[in-house]
Amino acid sequence: GISIIGAKTQMLSFDKPDEKMVYFELDVSKAEGIAKVEAIASGNREKSSFEVEIDVENTNPVSNKSTTEILEGRGTKVIDFSTFGVLGSNYSKIELSTLPPMNFTQRLQYLIQYPHGCVEQTTSSVFPQLFLADIFDMPVQQKQEIQKNIQAAINRLGKFQTTDGGVGYWIGDRNPNDWGSSYAGHFLLEAEKKGYTLPLTFKNNWIKYQQKQARAWRPSYRSYTNDLAQAYRLYTLALVGKPDLSSMNRLKEFSKISNDAKWRLAAAYALAGQKEVAKAMSNTAKLNFKTSEYNYYTYGSADRNRAMALETMVLNNNSKKREIAEYIAKELSSNRWMSTQSTAYSLLAMAKMVEKGGGKALNISYQLNNGKTIKVNTKSAIAIRDLGISSGANQITINNDKENTVYARVLTSGILPFGEELAESRGFNVDVSYEDTKGNRIDITQLSQGTSVVANISITNLKYEYVRDIALTQTFPSGWEIINTRFTDFGNSSSTKDNKANYTDIRDDKVRYYFDLGRNKTKTFKIELNASYLGQYYLPGVQAEAMYDNDFFVRTKGKWIEVVK
Repeated sequence: GISIIGAKTQMLSFDKPDEKMVYFELDVSKAEGIAKVEAIASGNREKSSFEVEIDVENTNPVSNKSTTEILEGRGTKVIDFSTFGVLGSNYSKIELSTLPPMNFTQRLQYLIQYPHGCVEQTTSSVFPQLFLADIFDMPVQQKQEIQKNIQAAINRLGKFQTTDGGVGYWIGDRNPNDWGSSYAGHFLLEAEKKGYTLPLTFKNNWIKYQQKQARAWRPSYRSYTNDLAQAYRLYTLALVGKPDLSSMNRLKEFSKISNDAKWRLAAAYALAGQKEVAKAMSNTAKLNFKTSEYNYYTYGSADRNRAMALETMVLNNNSKKREIAEYIAKELSSNRWMSTQSTAYSLLAMAKMVEKGGGKALNISYQLNNGKTIKVNTKSAIAIRDLGISSGANQITINNDKENTVYARVLTSGILPFGEELAESRGFNVDVSYEDTKGNRIDITQLSQGTSVVANISITNLKYEYVRDIALTQTFPSGWEIINTRFTDFGNSSSTKDNKANYTDIRDDKVRYYFDLGRNKTKTFKIELNASYLGQYYLPGVQAEAMYDNDFFVRTKGKWIEVVK
């Protein structure tokens, strides 16, 4: 892990009681996670020691690679794969399935690792995990981890509730978020059915809020009406056993009801016990799911809406469900980007499909690097196992011991070393400059200890379209300290309306800003920093992304900086 550069022992002499400083230079480039350093002082027949924990983190994003092979009945396949990335960051898993591959493990990993904690992503990261134990054969340790993840998310979601019973987009928001209130509520109801305890008073207040919103909703024949959000709200009320039939009938009679709302309303009728109405509605709904310009109101997409329709089909036992499921599985197993909402809903719908349909059994044995034979014999349709991997080249031999077709996918994951991250840009331009406290531009490659600097992070929307829900992250070197991100005491650029963020998340080493950006508009965020600790450190690049639109993304390369005496 940590190594000492230069002398490991230094001598100090005192002719009277006093205190003196000595500096040791540590190299943490090969450490990962929590590393420990012990300092031992001895003299005059006395000895003292203390241990310091150092949290070492590589801030580069996680990269993934996968290889899929089809094993016919009684067949054998050999898969060669290599580990990559920084030691300690890499892991490898094998996913075995009798269903067409849907990249479940990798897509779920994306949701769990996604760092932004709004209500949509907090819910998305755990919603599919609710159903994993029902459809996956997995080690007990992984099941316990999933339970821990779900309980933590339930506790966190309780903090999003507003005074009127709805759910805000961020913790502390006064106004509820329309889609988030139904989505988080939907997850919590499903969690309660699986035996989890909900936050105190959450459910009753949330039901009152949903009922009030459902009654207040009116269709509009002139402009866009969020009929899908109303249908989803009505679905959640039916799920909790309090269907609002008059509001459901009002939406059903709306002549301009959208196809997506039809599918969701059919599910509400099915839950309310009106199976015939549900089937009739499903029969008039179409299977061609189109991208709508209004999707951003619900963080949605054609993928998400198709997955919602599959959930309805499973509920109504619609004959088209297998065709739609195969399409969703194909989309999930492609390398195509999907937002957290689309990913979560696709995994959720597929999990419900597998749970209802029951899986075919697996009987597989495999050997890693000619080691001992591991057997996977289960009634589940999908099984996951961790592969204890050695760095570099690996080989796995898989045998199918049954007469069925099995899809085997090996997933490897790792974090690239500093300086090897890839710069990317589409739709955004980002510029970071540094100045002293008087406003003069300075070079930060080498700063004297104690110097105060101001970082100006400017992001420009290069396209002539309004962009919502942007997340900008800047991590700073651990030798610098974040002093002030609010700028109440000097400079006024971040207090102007143009440069305000909807939400700011400040950590010890990073700041995250969440905001919208108008057509061809620029926002600038200012952060005051201090070069506090001597040494050489890595300053990561800045990353910004529109969380629900992959056409807007930027990541710059980082560089090494130094703090000197």
